[in-house]
Amino acid sequence: MTEFEDVRAACEGLSTEALLRYLIKERFPGETVVTASLRAPSIVALKLVADIDPSTPVVFCRPGELFEESETFRKEVVAHLGLTNISQTEGAKSGVLPDATDHYERMWAEYKGGLGHVHELVHLNDIMVHYECWISAVYHLPTRQTALRVDVEGRLIRVNPLLDWTPQDVRAFMREHDLPFHPRAGKRVDARLPEDTPCPPSYHF
Repeated sequence: MTEFEDVRAACEGLSTEALLRYLIKERFPGETVVTASLRAPSIVALKLVADIDPSTPVVFCRPGELFEESETFRKEVVAHLGLTNISQTEGAKSGVLPDATDHYERMWAEYKGGLGHVHELVHLNDIMVHYECWISAVYHLPTRQTALRVDVEGRLIRVNPLLDWTPQDVRAFMREHDLPFHPRAGKRVDARLPEDTPCPPSYHF
């Protein structure tokens, strides 16, 4: 049995909280990193991680420009959850080792001079070289068409902790735990569009 098969078998049937606790405290202590954004599912994942170990490394991925309201909101979330090991990255394409895999998060980016969203990749190779387990909690776009909750990517164990959560589950958890939403959550990207136009909310990063 490979390490991935062993980890996957150990995680089978675990609740989201139990899964994260097993990875962070038992299987990969000191070798687990979380990537995050400012979307509600990411805040939920960060709440669960913070309750297990607030010193777990968390990397906020930031494509596009830095908006002041997003920076303020990020600081609010960090303080609210008591997270103590925080960094940010815009990503970089360097750092792919021979025979390794390009690790990245797919995100929507915004720029102050334009309207709408731009699809960008935030490359994380330089960061991931230091870890064995990656809790991927950005939740802008799916990372692959057939995502698994516990998967292998190159030499890393890559985990999608909220794979089985619905938007209703996320909102209920946010309300239950009094977690803040991004100030632009639910607002239309382009104010010129009719009120009932379906489009993703503007989160900046």
